[in-house]
Amino acid sequence: MAQNLANFEPAFQLLNVGFYTGDGAPTFEAPKGSLYTRLDATTTTTRLYINTDGGTTWTYFTTAA
Repeated sequence: MAQNLANFEPAFQLLNVGFYTGDGAPTFEAPKGSLYTRLDATTTTTRLYINTDGGTTWTYFTTAA
């Protein structure tokens, strides 16, 4: 289950985006531009995601080791 930290981050509130963490790939709705950090990530393409449509579409970032 994702945790929404937006209530603790005024900058995120002003931008109308969220910062979420959780296990597994994100499948929930969030504002476009929101970020999700996957806590159980095992590869460089499963660590960080951005919401690209303001709905349930999340695109991963390829990160360094």
